[in-house]
Amino acid sequence: MTTHGLKRQMSALTTVLALGIALPFALAAPAQAAPTLSITKTHEGTFTRGGQGLYHIALTVSGEGGASDITVTDNLPTGLTVDNLGGDFAIACQAINSGTTVQCSNFSIANFTATLDVVVNIANDTRCSIVNTVTATSPSIGSTSDSDQTTVAGGDCSAGSDGGSLLPINLNGILTVFNNINTNNNINSPAASNTNNQVFGLNTP
Repeated sequence: MTTHGLKRQMSALTTVLALGIALPFALAAPAQAAPTLSITKTHEGTFTRGGQGLYHIALTVSGEGGASDITVTDNLPTGLTVDNLGGDFAIACQAINSGTTVQCSNFSIANFTATLDVVVNIANDTRCSIVNTVTATSPSIGSTSDSDQTTVAGGDCSAGSDGGSLLPINLNGILTVFNNINTNNNINSPAASNTNNQVFGLNTP
């Protein structure tokens, strides 16, 4: 074998070895984690009719790239209105629809948990148990939501009551009672009679 032929074989072998070493490292390069969006909604203590309550909203973005053009919407339960907003992204938020909705628009976060505090006024006729749902949306990621159930005290609210019937089952419309249906056939005459009929009717849905 000539010297030139040996050089060509050695050159080819070097190329193969180089590719064999470099290729696995290229394939093992870590992929970037796609961003994710999550939100939680909590409250402090028991709300009281005629008073104020405090909700906490926590918005978290994880992964590479973050989330942009985020919109957060909080439609408050009937009887609650916004009194004040505070927290990390409160500057992007406002109370709309006469204070019954919190709307936050066009802000971005990356690998971070941002918070929003919502102070609400509680009307005297607010239901005794309310559910508040908040939703966050980013065009590049999608939507996420969370709900919080809150007990309201005061007025005719009591433990386990929602302001409705005290019975565990409302019988109105199920059991109809026709009571005190009396027929008086001249009770002072010799052939007098007095009939009292009570009829119970069971109406099932």
